[in-house]
Amino acid sequence: MAIVLKRLKSVGSDREDAVIEFDVKRSLIRGPSDTGKSYIRDCLWYLLGGEKLPKKFPLAEGYQELQLRFESDSFEYEVRRALIGGQSTVYGRAVGRVQDQAFEPVEKDLGELLVELSGATGKQIIRSLSERGPVTGDDVRHWSLWSQTAMLSEEPTSGNGFAAPKRTASFSLFLTGVDDAAVVLRKKPSEVERIKGQLSSAEDALKRVQAGIPNDIERNDVSDALDKVDEVLMAMSAQYDQRAAQLRKLRCEIADASDGLSRATNARNHAKSMIGRFELLQQKYSNDLDRLGAANEGVAFFEELPSIPCPLCRTPTDVQAEGQILRPESAGLYRAAINAEAEKIRALRAGLLVALEGERRRLSSWQESVDQYSEQLSVLQNQEALVVQSARIEFSADPKQLAIRRSELSAQILIFDEIERLHAEIERLKKLKLRPKTQVVREGGVSGRAVADAARGYLELWGFTDIENIALDAKECDLVVNDRARLSFGAGRRALYLSALVIALMEHALREGHPHLGVVVIDSPLKAYADPDSNEQHDVAVTTVTEKFYSWLAEFSGLGQIVVLENERISADTAEILGPIEFTGVVGVGRPGFYPHRVIAPSSSSQASAIKEKDRPED
Repeated sequence: MAIVLKRLKSVGSDREDAVIEFDVKRSLIRGPSDTGKSYIRDCLWYLLGGEKLPKKFPLAEGYQELQLRFESDSFEYEVRRALIGGQSTVYGRAVGRVQDQAFEPVEKDLGELLVELSGATGKQIIRSLSERGPVTGDDVRHWSLWSQTAMLSEEPTSGNGFAAPKRTASFSLFLTGVDDAAVVLRKKPSEVERIKGQLSSAEDALKRVQAGIPNDIERNDVSDALDKVDEVLMAMSAQYDQRAAQLRKLRCEIADASDGLSRATNARNHAKSMIGRFELLQQKYSNDLDRLGAANEGVAFFEELPSIPCPLCRTPTDVQAEGQILRPESAGLYRAAINAEAEKIRALRAGLLVALEGERRRLSSWQESVDQYSEQLSVLQNQEALVVQSARIEFSADPKQLAIRRSELSAQILIFDEIERLHAEIERLKKLKLRPKTQVVREGGVSGRAVADAARGYLELWGFTDIENIALDAKECDLVVNDRARLSFGAGRRALYLSALVIALMEHALREGHPHLGVVVIDSPLKAYADPDSNEQHDVAVTTVTEKFYSWLAEFSGLGQIVVLENERISADTAEILGPIEFTGVVGVGRPGFYPHRVIAPSSSSQASAIKEKDRPED
């Protein structure tokens, strides 16, 4: 992934839009100083997340907002940002749809978006010897947008100060495609102090734990004692389990015998109750027979008495009102009824005797069962008592005391374990506390060789045919030409060598699929070489380098996009091919500069601004 710059625009409510349309491959914006070329690079830097505001000058007054449109992967973005500062807003729309399709807000931070579009999402780079973090928009922007000052600078390409390590790391990422996620970092002082605190706490904890163990006790002794206690407890447990099994069996038999005794006793008592009832009924039958016999004797005596008339009225008995009962035949009937009742009772009595005999046999049988169950129950209870008593006699040790002893020994084992853990933790923290010197080796390898060869090819196309050898110093993020560091050359060659390097790096990264923004903006690569006041020795004529550089740029069709901002003139033939955007710097002739010309009313503020603008190093 990469981006392609399409258009830069500055807008104001009552101002004509200032617009620059970029070619998808190469663009040349050419013109004399003070026409706004460097301002374009400053605007691009600002719109792509830079904090530095573009410089103010009279023609920029009245313009409120800058807009940058670029494409990436069939999607078009537009970044808008006020010229007075503030946050950028990002809008987007799909490419290839209706031309007037409106842009919609993109809910993503501009820096994150640039990192994503450059293919660096998730990559980690070193920010210092003790800090690592993700690639940011600044890391991507630094190696793509080159100001005139940076082109001529004698400082390293990664700059000086705190930002240098991360810029070196991002250069290595673009070059090799490998980030710093695997690099072992040096610990920060704050982290070392934190580890020291943890170490002190661990040592204090070790002293406290060791205080709970007598000096003459060894772990092996405690472990052996614990094993012995466990053996005794296990033996006791096994014996108790065995006794419990025997007791369970005996108590089941006791329960069965108790149930049998209860049933037999109930049946015996029932038989006794029935016998008592039957004997009472037999006595009743005997009494009834005695009563009937007495009645029968009375009737017989009555029959022997003579018939006597009534002593009062002398009425014979046979003619009295109740005389029929005194008749002889009446007594016979009464005696017959008595005999019938007596025979009935005798029959019942005979059946009762049979039932009584049956109950007595049942009583005898159940009494035998009761005796048997009682004897069996007594035997089982004696066996239970013997089993319980034997368990008490076999073990003299108190299980409770053994359990307490085991808890004490287990606690001591845990203390020994904690001591071992603390010793290991202390050793680990002592090693962590050390701050070994971290050395990050940046080697270009095959990628560095490829970029150096590509840069040499560009330089030869630009007329520098005196290059005998060239290499890429990955640590310095710079070229070494003819065994000389780039910074050791004059300003003219420094700028052109740097131009070749950053263009070669871009093409290499895009070709290999490494992260890169895909754009290189170079401000004044030829100006220093063509400076007539320079004392730099020119082995190649200025006109030769200038013409060859422009010719190469006109025919550039490689990977990525190149935007060049330059003062030097271009030949008509090359200009016809390249189609540069020309700033004339002259009112009424072509395009004077970035902002459209207008008459500015003189004022104290504008005059002061004009004086400041005159002194401003625009290009």
